[in-house]
Amino acid sequence: MLPRLLASLLLLLLASLPTRAQTVNVTGQVLNATTQEPVPFAILGVRGKAIGTAADEQGRYLLRLPPDLRDTLIVSCVGFEPRLIPPAQVIAGQRVFQLTPQAQVLKGVTVERRKVKPGKLGRSAEKADVRWMGGSSGKTTVDDEWGWEIGALLNPERRSYLEELHVYFTDNKYELLRFRLNLYTVKDNRPDKLLSTQDVQLICPPTRQGWLKLDLRPYDIILDAQPVAATLQWLQSEKKDPEDKYFSIPVIRQKQPGMFERENGHAAWTIHNLLPSLYFTVLTEQK
Repeated sequence: MLPRLLASLLLLLLASLPTRAQTVNVTGQVLNATTQEPVPFAILGVRGKAIGTAADEQGRYLLRLPPDLRDTLIVSCVGFEPRLIPPAQVIAGQRVFQLTPQAQVLKGVTVERRKVKPGKLGRSAEKADVRWMGGSSGKTTVDDEWGWEIGALLNPERRSYLEELHVYFTDNKYELLRFRLNLYTVKDNRPDKLLSTQDVQLICPPTRQGWLKLDLRPYDIILDAQPVAATLQWLQSEKKDPEDKYFSIPVIRQKQPGMFERENGHAAWTIHNLLPSLYFTVLTEQK
């Protein structure tokens, strides 16, 4: 995959990377099993491997698979039960995958008013040591890179209510960039179980650089006093000109692990002793 860390003063032409091994293009659609409507931006991939993509707004996908596929395909989306597709079904021609919505259990909630204090979780500085870049200059499409994630480790000291997400873009050559905010539990210093139950998306305007803000108050997201991984998952990008297709987020070096990335929504996580310019404004409960 092309996401990588580059020195802040260095830009490389990503088209110079080695050509991938031969693949088979598979196209189809992901549908809601209950309504038969499309599942926008569903994630398709193989667990632990750099094989995968994200569907578009109509649930349509283009998936590049090895000709001798032997791995189970995973189809998933926030708010739905993941589905496992045996390789034999894919080889036999199955192209439409249906996801079942997760049951939403409503429980009685007792609201206890406590004093809160405004604060921040994450790194709010703009400048950094290096830039984390994603893109494919010279390629007509980057759909085989959609679905990958970059994120940061957060350590709320007390129960916190997320108010806004802020992420800084040093570079942005795209006419449209779309990301999904994912929240995970943390185990062995890496993201583990998905906490997100709502599809929270961040859309970056054309060639927008600098800080981009997303209001999270309508989602009522609460973090307990335990480590959590917050990631941005690349869902969509558009640009007519195939050249100069990339964006970058500044990151800083540090001694302890603080940044995660993976090449698609089901690949293995890579941990870095880095921290991206990504933070949340929060209201933290006080004793």
